[in-house]
Amino acid sequence: MLLSNTQEIANVLNGSLSVDRKIYFEGVSTDTRSGVEGKLFVALEGAHFDGHDFIKVAEDHGAKAIITHKDINSTLPLIKVVDTEKAYQKIAAFHRKSYGPIVIAITGSNGKTSTKNMLNSILQLKAPTLSTEGNFNNHLGVPKTLLNLKKNHQFCIIEMGANHQNEISLLCNIANPNLAIITNANNAHLGEFGNLKNLVEAKGEIFESLSKDGIAFINNESPHKKIWRKISGTQEIIFFGNQSAIYASNIQQSTEDINFQLNIGENKINITLKLIGRHQVDNALAAAACASELGIGLEIIKDGLENTIPEKGRLELIELENFTLLNDSYNANPHSMKAAIDTIKNFPGKKIAVLGSMDELGKDSIKLHQEIGEYAKNSGIEKLFSIGKDAKHYQGDHFQDVQSIVNTLSRNNQKSVILVKGSRMMELNKLVDILVNSQNSP
Repeated sequence: MLLSNTQEIANVLNGSLSVDRKIYFEGVSTDTRSGVEGKLFVALEGAHFDGHDFIKVAEDHGAKAIITHKDINSTLPLIKVVDTEKAYQKIAAFHRKSYGPIVIAITGSNGKTSTKNMLNSILQLKAPTLSTEGNFNNHLGVPKTLLNLKKNHQFCIIEMGANHQNEISLLCNIANPNLAIITNANNAHLGEFGNLKNLVEAKGEIFESLSKDGIAFINNESPHKKIWRKISGTQEIIFFGNQSAIYASNIQQSTEDINFQLNIGENKINITLKLIGRHQVDNALAAAACASELGIGLEIIKDGLENTIPEKGRLELIELENFTLLNDSYNANPHSMKAAIDTIKNFPGKKIAVLGSMDELGKDSIKLHQEIGEYAKNSGIEKLFSIGKDAKHYQGDHFQDVQSIVNTLSRNNQKSVILVKGSRMMELNKLVDILVNSQNSP
């Protein structure tokens, strides 16, 4: 937790102070609902909120000082800056450099959260590690994570998301990573990036930010590896995956886990992940490659990988009395849709897919939805239910609301395996909650 005073922060931000004396605070807050007592309150302003409206609340709840970019009246000491958002990011960058852990940055169209969780599970066995929580992977979430750094943290894992160019560059300027991983780059957020080339280059910003002493990790099977290698700020690039020194062999999937042999150079060890989906092997390889480079032995890597548990809403297996649910409702793009459909194929019995619209696909949205519909039907999905504007192009049975899907699933679909997946805006987690609660009701 950041322990500092108003004069030091004003100097860092080149801001103006309303009082001459030092006011000490412990920690930084941007939300009065999450606790501001004893902290520095930063009044962020966004499209749908303005922290300046809550300064009186911050005062009443014990904040020590305020950072503002507006002229306000307050009984607390004020640090006036040009832009509170940039100030917040600058404080986080200052805090990160003050404590100096090894920072690992992870991005990718898919798999970044799973890779982060696996790597965190490994590194925690070696030394105190801070890792991104939830979906705090943007221009406000990354500073929030960094400001939780403590002196005992030796490792810090930062997940970085992006839906436009130069966003990852910004995040890297804040986090200053020593190592960086790109899990993959595919047709996600194409509506924002415009085309795949722009998306690939945007993901590559994470390597571009590395110093010559940094280390980059790339899946050797990626079709974009030459582009990333060319723009990387470091020449130290480690590949993982097939045809590299870090690869998986003897992969065996079941409906509950996935087993494989992890090979790192001449060393090998058997791994059983408590996760499902073939794509999780690539995520495990990325985490293992990074951990190995940090000097962590194979046995600890094994323990960390095998201790990793599924995250809610990401191919989460839920066994109910009448159904088996594959809850992958957290988010969706064409690549992750295919991975989820490939996973449900491993299950016996009747297979049903409830698919919501995929967001941010731009001009190719209709075509990509049609392709997923065909892929599902060719993969043995017996019933395809859809919800959302573009989801009708899956050409399955289309529904206008969640309750109608629940009613249909409850009739004549007992003992089925049901995949639930869609972009976050579709809120298909609510469908999962209804199904789970209905099964658990007396």
